[in-house]
Amino acid sequence: MSLVLTGVPVLVVDGPEADVAAELLREQGAVPVGWGDVATRIGLVRIPAGTETTAADEALAWAHRNGIPVDDRRPREERKDATSSSTVGEVVLVGGGPGDPELITVAGAKALAEADVILTDHLGPVDLAEDAAARGAELIDVAKIPYSRQVAQERINELMVERASEGKKVVRLKGGDPFIFGRGYEEIEACTAAGIPVQVIPGVTSMTAGPAVAGISLTHRGLNHDLTLVSGHVPPDSSKSLVDWTALAGMTGTLVLIMAVKNAGAIAAELIAQGRDAATPAVVVENASMPGQRVTAATLATLGETIEREGLGHPAVIVIGDAAGHIAELG
Repeated sequence: MSLVLTGVPVLVVDGPEADVAAELLREQGAVPVGWGDVATRIGLVRIPAGTETTAADEALAWAHRNGIPVDDRRPREERKDATSSSTVGEVVLVGGGPGDPELITVAGAKALAEADVILTDHLGPVDLAEDAAARGAELIDVAKIPYSRQVAQERINELMVERASEGKKVVRLKGGDPFIFGRGYEEIEACTAAGIPVQVIPGVTSMTAGPAVAGISLTHRGLNHDLTLVSGHVPPDSSKSLVDWTALAGMTGTLVLIMAVKNAGAIAAELIAQGRDAATPAVVVENASMPGQRVTAATLATLGETIEREGLGHPAVIVIGDAAGHIAELG
């Protein structure tokens, strides 16, 4: 878990763990600030003259007015009673893993359990988000469903900042890992621009987890020494494609495609046209780790027609390469 607080002043509220909070903030590059006895006792930078106070709610109101993040480690009941809506909260980006709720990290599960607000995609451990909603957390659906309903990223950013500005702990729950085609960095930028503390809890990316739960080793001894991840959300002939398909076709290792169900046939045809063997093994892992998981084998030449014939859909991970020809029997 990493804090993005370098050079940012953070108000430390007096309490049993104020000294611990100040030391951790310094280690993370932040500048802990405070008022009254707590500033003197643990060596905090004092808040500006004219705002000196012994009342927590006044100091918190000052922090809120000036966009200063707050580290408040008092019991939750005390925080709610004393701060009302004046405390700046935080945002936690949580990678939820491939879908099975048991494949989220311990830190991710803890963040969900402590969240006041959860912004969730349709991927990842949505059941855990619904459990948190049942105990009182606000659940906001911000799914980006391929070729269907989409919540604009700008709106997601606004919601995170709005709720955190109200003093709430906001969890942005994402499938897989926040930094693997997850736009996590854009969300960090939005939070830091608004003076909101933000943390990142990495997740188990579906790139590796999907094939693993299907019994496919992406790196097979004696077969390949390289592994490449590609987003297939646009076809090779699109002006928006940033992929060097010629270079990919010339590689001999394992190629993993995500968000590629719709364009898999076009991608396969391009790889073959650029020199990749049409008989190269390919496997589609649909709904990896979930009850509806399906593992469907094909070749590069038959990949597109296999997906269409079998009615395969999102979410799916596609593995291409000699390693895809080796599927272990699991369970």
